[in-house]
Amino acid sequence: MAFKTVKLEELHDNPHRDPNAYVYNDTKILSLMESIGDTSFWENLLARQTKDGRIELAYGHHRKQALIRLVAEGLIQYNEIKINVRRDTELTNEMMLKIFAQENKDEWGEDPRNLCMTVLQIRAHLENLLNASATKDDFMKKIGSAGALKMDDRSFTRMKNAGIGASSIAQFLGDTWSRQTIQDAMSLIESDEETFKLAQNLPNVTLANRFQRLVTKDKATKEMFEDKVQQKVASKILENSLTRAEVEDALKIAEKQVEKDPVKAIEEVVEKKKAVAKAVKEKAAAERPAPKEPIDKVLTVMERLLDVVTRERVNLKAKDIKRIKASWPLIVEVLDTEPEEIKSPVVE
Repeated sequence: MAFKTVKLEELHDNPHRDPNAYVYNDTKILSLMESIGDTSFWENLLARQTKDGRIELAYGHHRKQALIRLVAEGLIQYNEIKINVRRDTELTNEMMLKIFAQENKDEWGEDPRNLCMTVLQIRAHLENLLNASATKDDFMKKIGSAGALKMDDRSFTRMKNAGIGASSIAQFLGDTWSRQTIQDAMSLIESDEETFKLAQNLPNVTLANRFQRLVTKDKATKEMFEDKVQQKVASKILENSLTRAEVEDALKIAEKQVEKDPVKAIEEVVEKKKAVAKAVKEKAAAERPAPKEPIDKVLTVMERLLDVVTRERVNLKAKDIKRIKASWPLIVEVLDTEPEEIKSPVVE
């Protein structure tokens, strides 16, 4: 491990980061700019130096963008930064891919677009290694210490025939991603382009996967319902903040229908959700205690006041006690006054 001073222009992105596929979170960049401006730059970026001297970031791409913008605003002291640079024998291509995948998930959570692109990239990389390996040992050697894959000769042969699946990707990532999340992403990747675009608008990959299954007209041929139907279903999911379980319910309803209409199924779930919310609201209103009598309200306040005065007596100064005592005659005066003579405290 060694720290080196590097110019921003010489600090390249992680080789696995495709600038056309992965967008930046502008809100995060602005937040980082403000943070760096307040506390200066902290040296917790990680990079590697390749054999030809190229410096490549492992993670910290939003921070790099924040620094670039600060320099553009005239803070030229950030044009050179000190960062942790390791040898490429320590940070191999596989390790860089694993670090980048985790950073991407940390940045975007289960955002369908970014998560699917990451899974697609990992699968392609592992399949390239698999195709270049004659034996299990060859494959494991190529992955090195980056992955946590466990396999015997039989499972290697099965992988050769079936390709890289969700379980292998999860193992490579050290099981920091759930197999179900990866499987959902892989299913989305295999859907048609228009469906995939619509699915990207949903809040997470598992919900997007349920949407994709709901708008699949024929499972055998993977024929999809027309675009208008898909858009209507996606809109209802977003407008009503449907959960993964609720879209799963719509799936079950659609499967029981003769026409398997996803719009009718999702509308049935929406109506059910509204009915449940209404019932909960009515129950809460029914269980709400009846308004107290005026005397009960006054006595409750006085009990609370007495409790506070008792607890805070030791902290009260003489002038504070004088102010509190002065308020009692005002209360007595109000009680002695006829209700119709009391002026409204509202200032016009």
